This record gives sequence, structure tokens and C-alpha cells, in this order.
Amino acid sequence: MAERYWLILPNGGRQLIDPEVFDLPSVEERARRVGGRLVVELEDTAEASIRLVPAPPVFRRFEPPIPAVAELFRDRMARIHPCRVEYDLELNTRPTSRVLGTYYRSRRLIRVYTHDRDAGRRPLEELFDTFLHEMAHHLEYTEPGSFDGYRAERTRGRMHSRLFWQILRDLKRRWMVLQRLERRQTASVPPVQRTFFDVDA
Repeated sequence: MAERYWLILPNGGRQLIDPEVFDLPSVEERARRVGGRLVVELEDTAEASIRLVPAPPVFRRFEPPIPAVAELFRDRMARIHPCRVEYDLELNTRPTSRVLGTYYRSRRLIRVYTHDRDAGRRPLEELFDTFLHEMAHHLEYTEPGSFDGYRAERTRGRMHSRLFWQILRDLKRRWMVLQRLERRQTASVPPVQRTFFDVDA
């Protein structure tokens, strides 16, 4: 009976595993650690695949509820670049497969799609990355001068201009710098010293 071994990654990706090249128990252990699984496909049976590694519980960091995410993103944005022109932010829970976000220039509306059609809710940092992408469009149109640009320029056939990429790189760099700074500050705070006082009865 012919068998093919597949490594199923947490994001849904698949990788064919050659049992003559890879040590299957080792691959199985690695799959378990990252939240994936190893499956064997049996070509001669009606059952397409049998799970070798039971899917382990996936432990995720706390993710705030969707209504709170919009305020969180607005707060982060205010810390890396205070916008001169107001914008609306909508977190849409309609599942999508490819579209992650959209910017509506005429309404100054940023829409971020929070759920993937197959994988469910997208991770917080992926949503924030999409938010920064759409914010770069907003800033490109509303305040190009803040990023050494004269005005938004579009080239036919291209969705993103040179100025857009410059703004997006700058926003991501500022966010990374802010995170590093906050980590350093947290690490430098000494632990709270407890003081015990003798009290006479």
C-alpha cells in the first residue's frame, strides 16, 4: 500500500516529507511543538488520510475582543505618527480569503478584515500589519509632505507608489523602535522591594 507523508503547518501549508530522508518521529515531534501535525495519505483506500499526530491544543496569546482592537490600533498609531487628518477605522468580521484590508480615499475609511475563510480569526499582529498598510495609503493622500513627498503619484498599472512604500517602511520602523524602547524600559525597572516593619503589639 503506497503511503505519502505530509507535514501540515499551523497556517494550513503542506509539505511532502520523504521518509527516507527525514526521521519521522523527529518530524512528528517538531510538528507537535509548532501546532502542526503529520498525516499519512494512503493511496489505495477510500480514506484519504489518517492522522498520525493528534492535533495538540493551540496555546495563543491573549487577543482582545474585536471592538477593542480598533481603539488599540488607534492608540498605537498616535504613538508612532499623530495623523493630521481624521480617518474612520472599521474592523469587518466577514471572512475573506485574499483581501486583508481596503482604503476608501473619498470617505477616508480604513477597513480591515479580521477573519480568514479557512483559519478563522487572524492574529493581532497580522491585523496591525494590515492596518499599517492601509494607514500608509491614508497618509500618502492626506499628508505626503510629512514623509518628504509633494503629492500622491500613481503610475498606471501599479497599486502602490514609491511614496507609499516609503511611508509604510517608515511606519513599521517607528513601531519596531517603539517596541524595543518599551522592552528596554520594562527590563530596566527593578523589582518591587518589599519592606517589613516591626510593629509592637
